[in-house]
Formats: sequence, structure tokens, C-alpha cells
Amino acid sequence: MGNRRFAPIAILFAALALMMGVAGAAVAQDATPAAAMAHPGHIHSGTCDTLGDVVYPLNDTVAIDMSATPEAMMASTPVAGEGEVVAQSTSTVDVALDDILAAEHAINLHESMENIGNYIACGDITGEPADGMLEIELLELNGSGYMGTAMLMDNGDGTTDVTIMLMESSGMATPAA
Repeated sequence: MGNRRFAPIAILFAALALMMGVAGAAVAQDATPAAAMAHPGHIHSGTCDTLGDVVYPLNDTVAIDMSATPEAMMASTPVAGEGEVVAQSTSTVDVALDDILAAEHAINLHESMENIGNYIACGDITGEPADGMLEIELLELNGSGYMGTAMLMDNGDGTTDVTIMLMESSGMATPAA
């Protein structure tokens, strides 16, 4: 995917990361049960095809409270060609982005803590960062109805901010994990 497509998304992610600080958005008033649920996420060793151990836990991806702020409403706006943002999280992991990219890693989202073995979206962490930021696509898994994007931003101090935006997918067929 070209950098032009990701530029507006990158700006949105950066703004959200600054506004949110740490994930903890409240559940939306009229969210569907699946969107209202917290989706645990992790950075695993390996790829989406061959997930290894969890190496960096991430904050749960939770529904956006649409009534909270204009920023939350902006975050829920459909992303061009994708879907409406229904959940998000921001985490800081104690590793530089270059170190994450030095070996195979993937971001994997789970249905819930109760159903941790059901993977709903995954993306391999690959690519070339631009200005210390890397955006990856999270592909729908197991017919979950969710896909998304993750923005990894190197903080320059040996840590990386990971912002995840989960969207409802268009219902196209997806691979099984």
C-alpha cells in the first residue's frame, strides 16, 4: 500500500495517541455486544501464519464512547475504503521500533479473555518506518467481522507506542488462524 493512503491515517493515529495517552475508552452506548467486549492484543514472535510466544502485551482494544468528545466521534468516522472504527487502544511497549523490526513479529487480537484462542485480526509487523512511524494492516480472521490498522511510533527512548484501530469489515471471506 502506498504512503499516500496512509498519511491521513497516520495523522489520525498520532492525534489519537496524544489525546488518549493510555487506552481506557468507555463502552459505546449503543455498541453491539461484540464491539462492547474488550479484545486482548499482543505482539507475538513470528508471523500471523506462524504465531510464536507473546513478547509484548498490549492494552485491550475497547469500544469508543461516541458521546464523550468530538475527537471520539472523529475517530469513529469510516476510514476510506475500510469501515467504521468501533474499538481502539494505545499501549507503550519497552522496545524500540527498530528492535521489533529486526525479527519477525505480528500483532494479534483475540475475541476476549474468555475466548483467548479465537483470533479475530492479525497483522505482520513489516515495512519501512517513515519519520519513526510504521502502519500495518490487521486482517480479519475466522469470520470475526473485524479488521483494522496499527500504528507503531518509535518514541526515541527505547519505547514504542502502539495504537490499534479496529473496524467492522465488509464481510468478505477471511482466512482461518
